[in-house]
Amino acid sequence: MDNQGDSLQELSEKLFRLHFKISEYLKETEKKIETIKSKYEPRNQFNAWRNSQEGKQWKEEQYKRQNKCCPICQQPILSLKGSHIDHIKPLSTHPHLALNTKNMRITHGTCNILRRHQIEN
Repeated sequence: MDNQGDSLQELSEKLFRLHFKISEYLKETEKKIETIKSKYEPRNQFNAWRNSQEGKQWKEEQYKRQNKCCPICQQPILSLKGSHIDHIKPLSTHPHLALNTKNMRITHGTCNILRRHQIEN
């Protein structure tokens, strides 16, 4: 009986260690999944595109197409620096349009921020 008690104790300890290792592995796997998911979220996809050469070129061309004017306030955008790319249909409600340039325009930073606050409230 004493031998059986020892083997049950050993088995119990092995199971505990195995459970701990599995829990640690699952935590690491969850972290990796979150990292992968974050790369594919609409805002992150847009930010990566915006910072790419293609995104920068689109912004310059769109600025010219808009005659250097903000479509929200109709005033001139004096510089691309500080201007924003505005999603006409917001990402919060239309995430599938994150990279659709037909849903984008160049605005003053303040116009875009004020518009965003109006949409959210």
